[in-house]
Amino acid sequence: MITAMDFGCHAIRSAYRDPRTPDRITMFCERTEYAELPNTEPFRNALEAAHTPYAECEDSLVIFGNRAADVSWLSRRPRAAIFSDGCVPSDDAPARQMLNILVNCMLPVQRDNRRICVFTVPGSEHRMRNEQFLARLILMNGYVPMSVRPTQAALLAAGSETAFSGITIVMGAETTHISIARQGVELVSSVISAGAEWVDMEMARQFKLQIWDDSGVCYLDPEAVRQWKLESDVHLRNAVGEREKMFSRLYGVLLDRVARSIHKLLNDTRVKSDFGDQRLPVLCAGGATKTAGFASALTERLVDHDIAPRIQFVRNADDETTAVLRGLLIHGELEAKRETSAEHAA
Repeated sequence: MITAMDFGCHAIRSAYRDPRTPDRITMFCERTEYAELPNTEPFRNALEAAHTPYAECEDSLVIFGNRAADVSWLSRRPRAAIFSDGCVPSDDAPARQMLNILVNCMLPVQRDNRRICVFTVPGSEHRMRNEQFLARLILMNGYVPMSVRPTQAALLAAGSETAFSGITIVMGAETTHISIARQGVELVSSVISAGAEWVDMEMARQFKLQIWDDSGVCYLDPEAVRQWKLESDVHLRNAVGEREKMFSRLYGVLLDRVARSIHKLLNDTRVKSDFGDQRLPVLCAGGATKTAGFASALTERLVDHDIAPRIQFVRNADDETTAVLRGLLIHGELEAKRETSAEHAA
């Protein structure tokens, strides 16, 4: 069975085609976060009454994945990220075990001899270490791991109209990936160590959105910013009110970094050799690009950095959040066909 797994800093998404219903894609999504509660009888009774599964870890009760949000009423302490700073935790054994359980649950039971799992690696720091750890988890579940860059996957999913050529941007929670490809072959790429999480944290800091746990420890509350984005019609190009204007300015700072990176990539000798002065399309994917007005705000930054003459158009992929996941599945299916052809040729 061919499976795709997009390891994001806020969620893990998986997708596969069940051989029994090959015309449909089955998808799952689990949050990469956990909540800790005191390991006392009242809390255990509350969890059991709500039929919420938990794990015991020394003096704490741990609830992770999608269930973590269900117990927010039991604690004022914010939920913790399994991917600390966008990386696989190196000194947090419980978090590594939670990651193992999530991978085990999200990989389907194999129903054929093809056992390929195509996956992305989160974060920009310690990428090799992250990839090795996730590959081991996949191997332990009987699948052959195959890592693919997010930009390559997004281009496969949404780049057919441009012959899989041009600039691809995948902006997630902790990182922004940028690449330039020609007919599906990546020429150059770069990674920016910032994404939507940076914007959310800065918003929480600027507006003093804070919460205190039962011990009086103060934390920034980016979750309040995420809820505000869901509940409001914030638009990057038509900001109304102080909060929306600040949000637009922070996105502008991030998009300035993206524009500078694109400018540098366009001046690479490999790009100049393959494209010359040809105008290139820009494809955007990732959860952070869903914000209304993203494409036009990016276009404005490209104009500011004198890149507009090199750009054909800027557009978002259909369903920005799952574009990478769909591209991973396509990559796996193409790889399986290649292997089958090679076996027949032999």
